[in-house]
Amino acid sequence: MRVIVSLLCLALTACGPHVIRAPEGDGFDGPRSDGAAEVNIRRLLVAYAGAQGASSELSRTRDEARERATMLAGMARDGEQSFRELINEYGDLPPDMDDRSTQRLIRRGQSSLSEVEEEAALALREGQVSRPIETTAGFVIIQRELDPSAAESGPTSIGARHILIQFQGASRAPSTITRTRDEALALAHQVAALARDHGDWVALHREHSDEPNSPEGGDLGVFEHGQMVPAFERAAFRLEVDEISDPVESQFGFHVIQRTR
Repeated sequence: MRVIVSLLCLALTACGPHVIRAPEGDGFDGPRSDGAAEVNIRRLLVAYAGAQGASSELSRTRDEARERATMLAGMARDGEQSFRELINEYGDLPPDMDDRSTQRLIRRGQSSLSEVEEEAALALREGQVSRPIETTAGFVIIQRELDPSAAESGPTSIGARHILIQFQGASRAPSTITRTRDEALALAHQVAALARDHGDWVALHREHSDEPNSPEGGDLGVFEHGQMVPAFERAAFRLEVDEISDPVESQFGFHVIQRTR
């Protein structure tokens, strides 16, 4: 995956790669899940000294673990790094036991998770990230992945490029962005129409995209499920090769997406 932009450095991480990489979500606030009996998830464990299975070398206190887990959950929602990258860098389980490379299929009443973890997982919407959940092993953060039926029905990876139109108040929008959300949406519709009308995509990207330091044409390369924010991912994976999307809104603004492979 190509690096698109380095933006904000947080206390626990280096500058993040993609402006659209990372899950959305706001913990348990807002509408609950659609009542799914099974979900795909990934888990990130933040352990502390004395927790079940914790390394004898771990000196982090319970309060420090809670604070670290809270910050990591915020980073996961904020989009600096993908959830898998956060697991890889900050999770306290060995690589052969954590969820950096696998997803867990959780069915109600049939999982190995604790009751509180299972209920939290089943309450999440696609792409949503939980608040830290205390368990005997430490504090767990859960991200709900694409539903199993959706993941099985389409490609596992695609290529795409995008043009980002930001508006005032969008996440990561600099102070130089003064257009309103409605103005951004109107511009995104214009860009999509021009791109479909045999426009020069690279030229359109150069003129209109608000993503700083992005590669030529906003090319994202090839990516799999779970690597982009959910709204972007859902739209991109539904496209046919070479098809151009209508404007897709994420917390970063409006994206015009073209699937490339």
